[in-house]
Amino acid sequence: MSSLAVGHRFADTPLAILSAQDVAAYAEASGDHNPIHLDEQAARAAGLPGTIVHGMLIMGRLEGAIRSWLPQARLARLSTRFVKPLAVGDGIAIGGRVVRVRPLEDGGSELLLRLTIANGDGAPVCIGEAALHLDAEA
Repeated sequence: MSSLAVGHRFADTPLAILSAQDVAAYAEASGDHNPIHLDEQAARAAGLPGTIVHGMLIMGRLEGAIRSWLPQARLARLSTRFVKPLAVGDGIAIGGRVVRVRPLEDGGSELLLRLTIANGDGAPVCIGEAALHLDAEA
């Protein structure tokens, strides 16, 4: 069983800025060229204050945070809900805490983490949960 208990909080990741170059590179790699991510005028015409970061680019940063906290864990499930757009050029910090620990049949344990992604002002932009599997401790 894991030595991490319900309520354990992981240190927030350092603020990572998501620049226009990051967004353009993600658009190229993913094929998602929606203009709200790349064109200020199109974003404003859609009712946004400016261009916004792709949700999947933000979500993809969660795995890196989880790996920094628990490199030995296997990610079994990840779900998120976006609560606010993230402006291009803003930063994100990721936090997590253990909300459930349960034993697995193989002697390992499953941790359920509650995850938050906040912008540079500390306002939440995304919340989520991750189920992680840990092997039995030797």
